[in-house]
Amino acid sequence: MALVLSINIWFPNSASCQENPSYEAAPSVYGPGERMVFSIGYGPINAGEGILEVVGLTEYKGHTCYHIQSKANSNRFFSSIYKVRDKITCYIDVETLYSRYFNKRLREGDYKKTVEIDFDHLAEEARYSNGETYPISSGVQDVLSAFYYVRNLDLEVGKVYKVPAHSSRRTYDLNVIIHGKERVEVDAGTWDCFVVEPVIQGDGLFKHEGKLTLYISDDAQRIPVLIKTKVPVGSINVELTDYRPGIPIATAVGESP
Repeated sequence: MALVLSINIWFPNSASCQENPSYEAAPSVYGPGERMVFSIGYGPINAGEGILEVVGLTEYKGHTCYHIQSKANSNRFFSSIYKVRDKITCYIDVETLYSRYFNKRLREGDYKKTVEIDFDHLAEEARYSNGETYPISSGVQDVLSAFYYVRNLDLEVGKVYKVPAHSSRRTYDLNVIIHGKERVEVDAGTWDCFVVEPVIQGDGLFKHEGKLTLYISDDAQRIPVLIKTKVPVGSINVELTDYRPGIPIATAVGESP
């Protein structure tokens, strides 16, 4: 059962919230209103659409957080073969950029899985909705918030970044490898991109484990232009078709939006 929350969403046009914020936001390349639309290809077949967006801001257990949401839906043709209705939500603390809450609801063919985690950084515990708890390191990321965290890194070719992460009841250092740069052309445009490989230990954003390669734009927005995933039965390509920038709520720690 989903955790019942009292959510107060703040959208970019909410001027009253901008005047007297109750937080000090860390610098971030993204902000409320950012929305990315992707075409999902399974091999040569167009399988559906994905949407990744910063819905707005929400209050979660006394912390102001970015409300991040990811959806993946198969189209009518592919659904007749293998229906996909996946939704992932996470709350990222605006002050620390740590994950506070994670919910993954996978519906892929006959496969169903729901995971819900509350991250208590003070107690250093990951608390699952079934009552299980696991130790974490303070500053831990989930598999979705880690993606947003990487976008804020000062990426450099040849480097390996370590990000504390938690997935599949395990806490570990997520190794983020910057392999090089490539020019990538998709429906949304052409970008010079960093070629990034996050080495995820356990379940990632999809049901199956597999090698994941991200092509992230080498500009101020750090846009995920292309995502390639190798899975046991083929490959999935996720290509950007539309991008709407958000409005960052701060450009420096402590600066008012």
